[in-house]
Amino acid sequence: MGTAVRNVIRYKGLKIAVFENVYEPAEDTYLLAENIPREPTRLLEIGTGTGIVALTAARLGHDVTATDVNPAATACARWNARINRTPIDVREGDLFEPVRGETYDVVLFNPPYLPPSELPEDDPIHAATEDPTVIRRFLRGLIDGEVEWKKAYLVVSTLTPDEHLRPLRHLHHRTVATRRLFFEELKLLEITRGKNP
Repeated sequence: MGTAVRNVIRYKGLKIAVFENVYEPAEDTYLLAENIPREPTRLLEIGTGTGIVALTAARLGHDVTATDVNPAATACARWNARINRTPIDVREGDLFEPVRGETYDVVLFNPPYLPPSELPEDDPIHAATEDPTVIRRFLRGLIDGEVEWKKAYLVVSTLTPDEHLRPLRHLHHRTVATRRLFFEELKLLEITRGKNP
């Protein structure tokens, strides 16, 4: 395998290895995984990490492509797809870059939504949790049509700085699920084209 496994978790019949330097599934992951649309579609997950959400979607019958900028994460997701005998197309690259110009019915993203802390910027876990500027770039990618899409689902937090959510003014969005944690509330936004009334 060539990469150390630091944990193994089980979720809805999946056995998920968590490689070193890959974000371990947490409450935000499960909020997204539990709210994947049930009707099979062509689905894209940005920032797949271990691949747990992408694999859950594939088990629901979706045709899944998953991307991540972290090479340890793409290796981890491919490994988990193999051990769970669940095919997904895993590609390495930043946001929409590996899939630019392609067409998807649904786009999923559990982004780094927390303000920066003490973690060094080159720490992979920092990149997975504490760079909310990625949210703004993701939303701009939707608006600019870097891929063709119908619906997108985005995890945000009450701790996410408002400045990074401003592009939502140009998109129709509503909260479809929430999860309250000790210091914050997680929200899952469903996004479609058009603006809120």
